[in-house]
Amino acid sequence: MDIDLELPSSDQERLGILESKNDGMDLDQTHGEGRAANSPTRAELSQGMSIPNTETNSVRDQMDIVNVGINHIMGPAFEPKIGLEFESKEEAYSFYREYARFVGFGITIKASRRSKRSGKFIDIKIACSRFGSKRESTTTVKPRPCMKTGCDASIHIKKREDGKWFVHGFIREHNHEICPDDFHYALKGKNKNPDIIASEKNGLQLALDEGDVHLMLEHFMHMQEMNPNFFYAVDFNQEKQLRSVLWVDAKARHDYKNFSDVIFFDTHYISSGYQIPFVPIVGVNHHFQYVLFGGALIGDIATSSLIWLMKTWLKAVGGPAPTVVLTDRESFLKEAVADVFPKAIHLFSLWHILTRVREKLGKIIDQNRNFMESFDKCIYGSWRDEEFEKKWWEMVEKFEVKENEWLQLLFDDHKKWVPAYVKNYFLAGMCTSERSGSVASFFDNYISKEATFKEFVERSEIFSKDMLELEADADFETRHQEPALKCLSPFEQQTATIYVTTIFKKFQLEVVGAASCRVHEQTEDGAIVTYQVDDLEEQQKFLVAWNKAELDIRCRCRSFEHRGILCRHAILVLQVSGVTSIPQKYILKRWTRNAKVRLSESSNRLHYRVARFNHLCKQAIRLSEVGSLSRETYDIAFDALEDVLKQCVFVNNSNKSFAETNMVSVGFVDVEDDDRGEDMAKSSRKKKTIKKGKITKQARYKSSEAEVDSRAAALDGCTNSPFCDGPEGSISFGCSSCRST
Repeated sequence: MDIDLELPSSDQERLGILESKNDGMDLDQTHGEGRAANSPTRAELSQGMSIPNTETNSVRDQMDIVNVGINHIMGPAFEPKIGLEFESKEEAYSFYREYARFVGFGITIKASRRSKRSGKFIDIKIACSRFGSKRESTTTVKPRPCMKTGCDASIHIKKREDGKWFVHGFIREHNHEICPDDFHYALKGKNKNPDIIASEKNGLQLALDEGDVHLMLEHFMHMQEMNPNFFYAVDFNQEKQLRSVLWVDAKARHDYKNFSDVIFFDTHYISSGYQIPFVPIVGVNHHFQYVLFGGALIGDIATSSLIWLMKTWLKAVGGPAPTVVLTDRESFLKEAVADVFPKAIHLFSLWHILTRVREKLGKIIDQNRNFMESFDKCIYGSWRDEEFEKKWWEMVEKFEVKENEWLQLLFDDHKKWVPAYVKNYFLAGMCTSERSGSVASFFDNYISKEATFKEFVERSEIFSKDMLELEADADFETRHQEPALKCLSPFEQQTATIYVTTIFKKFQLEVVGAASCRVHEQTEDGAIVTYQVDDLEEQQKFLVAWNKAELDIRCRCRSFEHRGILCRHAILVLQVSGVTSIPQKYILKRWTRNAKVRLSESSNRLHYRVARFNHLCKQAIRLSEVGSLSRETYDIAFDALEDVLKQCVFVNNSNKSFAETNMVSVGFVDVEDDDRGEDMAKSSRKKKTIKKGKITKQARYKSSEAEVDSRAAALDGCTNSPFCDGPEGSISFGCSSCRST
């Protein structure tokens, strides 16, 4: 018997497996749990009842509904129990089906999960056919009499490493009376060929149900109403099933123009088995903060899906392609990046590789106590390419692991993840040995493995607000609080007014740390002088090459190349060389107060009414952003608008002749002053009193003008319909600026 482990029985639920309620079972626990102590075997529970095997007749094989005419009810001795073992999933399914037959309810496959490595089933939930929420349609001519009741009765089975299946969870109680029509409706849809059924549900249908899809589209449309420059696209497979979704908001599009040097396509939530297959597209802003350049839900982990995602995203942000692309080390990601970003430097996440070491080399590690010590020295103790390769092959020979396939593949890609190589490229702090230490891990605090789609949307909105608040705080601190100087270094004084506060503090640590280093001149080759710097804190020696004529300095640690900040070793050499200011080329603009490009106003006259209309809309959005931050600014903006509107009406009435004959109608919602005051009092921020000589929180909102500019700047070019065509097989929704390629 080949049972369908993917589709619920109801035709109305073909879009996906419903996970609308928390049924008390954790789908994401490790599937290697052992059998519970003193747990019963299947044989002990099957005495006195007939358990159909895989060779029974076809009618009984596909029957998911009990014969409601049977009055015999099984006793507690024949109920599923935690730890009960089965030889196969089919046997477990048959057992629960027979149990349901005698009790008197229909069953259906509620959820299933496959192994990321083998692709085989490892986790199945079988539920009462009444699970889920009630759905009624006004267009149904003959509504079914047996509706959903949210019944929690179910069994949860998992596969152990030895190949056997066991009962992981069981809920006995039903919340409804037995309905005779359960038999008919649960049987419906189960008489198809299993291969046909399996092909009917793919992609995001495995993660989202109909309600989730409806919620998602409503959310996207709401976001586009709030800002016309919000972009989203959906991708379908050949069967017209939803496969992937991408969205990019207006702020992300503007931020990408300023911080497009390093991008991370983070598939951590998919590879770690999260309920929502979220793929954030991550960058870092000038405050060393997490920036979300877009988000996606990927239901089909395949090269074609990632190619669609990357191409559509690049079109949405308006290019150019990033300099460096970071991903996990998976073949489908390698192929996708090579296809979409052929000129970009493709590197792998170090922490992602290190998390696989125990999984891939567990036996070697257990047999050799010193293996991990040698492995770590090979990775972290190598500063030059040849040094790494020498240590690697010494390790391979010492522990006799030359034939290990995973290590061979790892070495083949070593130039994409080993620090000795990766430190040659600027990564803005996104490549660390542990995910928790990476900027990219910031979203981890907002999502859990078991989160439903509704919870995901809610948490994402909170995340977006928190990120705006963090950036506003950082802007405020940089503009209005002078950083404290810790020494008399001219480098510290120079950069205190150039770097944003966060980066200045990082640079300040290097300036102060130079005191713990000792420098010795080693060699001189023409204009290049090489120094040896003894770092007493790190207990290592570093070589620093200095070319005074070219103002060029390079350290072996490659801090500037990797982080964009000069190291203490280079700073010390500059000091002893009599240099009093950091050369301009060693102050990256992306870490400075001028990192963000402000919106420049066009000096050209706007000859056409449509262009003037769009220009005023952009200015109105900027005014709305700033004016809505407090009641005081709201009143100022509202009164000013009324005065300006009266003046415009007067001028238009005075000049009856218009340059254009094509008229554009604009509708305004008239709000009475009393209602306006009441509504704004509810939604406005808490008013802060500005004391003389002090800067209050209201001033902080003014300091975030650059962020407001970014939203307005992102509206450039939005003059046409908000709909555009995406790649073949997908539909994109966004402003006309995303049409250009």
